[in-house]
Amino acid sequence: MPYSNSLEIENILTAVDHNLVIAFIDLNGHFEYVNDNFCRKTQFSSEELIDQHFSMLLPDSGFEDQVSEAFKKVRSGDIWQGEVLNRKKDGTLYWVHSTIVPLLDEEGKPARYFTYKNDISDRIKIEKKLKATEKQLELSVNELNYLKHVLNQSSIVTIIDHDRHILYANEQFETLMNCRASDIIGKSLDVLNARCHPDCFYEEMWQTVRSGDIWSGEVQTQTIDGEARWTNTRIFPFIDYGENAHRYIFVSNDITQMKNAEQLALRSEKLSVLGELAAGIAHEIRNPLTSLKGFTALLEERETEKDKKAYISVLKSEIDRIEYTVNELMMLAKPQKVEMKLVKIEELVRSICIFLQPELALKNINLSCDGNSPSAEVLCESNQMKQVVMNVLKNAIEAMRQGGHIHISYRYKEKEMSIVIKDDGDGMPEEILQKIDTPFFTTKQTGNGLGIPMCHNIMKLHHGEMKISSIVGAGTVVELVLPY
Repeated sequence: MPYSNSLEIENILTAVDHNLVIAFIDLNGHFEYVNDNFCRKTQFSSEELIDQHFSMLLPDSGFEDQVSEAFKKVRSGDIWQGEVLNRKKDGTLYWVHSTIVPLLDEEGKPARYFTYKNDISDRIKIEKKLKATEKQLELSVNELNYLKHVLNQSSIVTIIDHDRHILYANEQFETLMNCRASDIIGKSLDVLNARCHPDCFYEEMWQTVRSGDIWSGEVQTQTIDGEARWTNTRIFPFIDYGENAHRYIFVSNDITQMKNAEQLALRSEKLSVLGELAAGIAHEIRNPLTSLKGFTALLEERETEKDKKAYISVLKSEIDRIEYTVNELMMLAKPQKVEMKLVKIEELVRSICIFLQPELALKNINLSCDGNSPSAEVLCESNQMKQVVMNVLKNAIEAMRQGGHIHISYRYKEKEMSIVIKDDGDGMPEEILQKIDTPFFTTKQTGNGLGIPMCHNIMKLHHGEMKISSIVGAGTVVELVLPY
């Protein structure tokens, strides 16, 4: 639409001058006019720019070909547009989108050039960041694809959704489960769940991953054909923008052979222990049986009442020995259910010390006790606990053939207490210490090797433990730990 008068044209030029960064350049590239916006953008005054070549606003190098192309185009009467790096007075570089318009004379030839530009530095920065992000993303995708390849080659990988439907299964999964992935994609994970573990096992597993944490453990399952399999599995939850787990990736390794080997080793170990137990039982019972057999024969041969009474006394003693061994074996193999009651533990120990006082005096052994909480009560079966403390003290007495000192102390913590019994006997070397809880292992001529294992069993029955430490020449420390 043609403008009706010069006033409208003047108003349009004023608006352009106020809103754009503009300049007029002569045919040789020198500034003839720059507006205030141009000066503010470049930090130069109009006096510093007029009659100066426009190249003063360009970097020292790198844009020669672009400038040559631009002026070649405008000299032919065409408009040129492009993105150019400019330099401010203080040396700061910034990007502009520049337009150069040739102003033609009456003959249609360029008389001067009109240029205007927009600062696009922010856009260029964003584009560079986007390109860098795209490159990094491409690298990440390549790395993920490589990791996926490595993972698929070495592990069993399954992905399921929040409702436990199978979304993906790799070739290793097909090999493990003896099925095709295409046959189970979209189906519930329950089709593969043989429920080989208690319900609480699966509840804990799903509770962990649904809360966003990684779960790991050994899982037993079954193939489609019903063959038992074991896997070492880690479950990784995928968290959505709402911070909720919406998918889960299972990464597993087949450990079936290892578990089978462990079970074989355990079975062999049990058979070995059973053999040792059988040998120990045979040894412990055969000796008194030999005595019983011999004295029974003597009874048949001798007729005097005096001889009979003497032989019967020996027979009873040997029968008691067999009964004692059998009772200890029963306690060791199958502890009886007991009724726990609150017992004043220091009072219980003190009663045992009083009972042993004659033996202590006879063997020149001094006993001291640091009890300071006589009202402290522990839930236990008093007879069994007496049996444990008595056994430990008897062992301490037997370890001090030349006399010595036994010290009893107590430790009370928030949820447990300990009875600590220390002697200054001969002590035990490490190789003996490692074997003392083995049934029938003993270093004493009269012992049957069942006392310490029985004490361990009683302490386990009380949800406690028995700790033993020893140094050769310095004595032994036994700590009986009980819930408190």
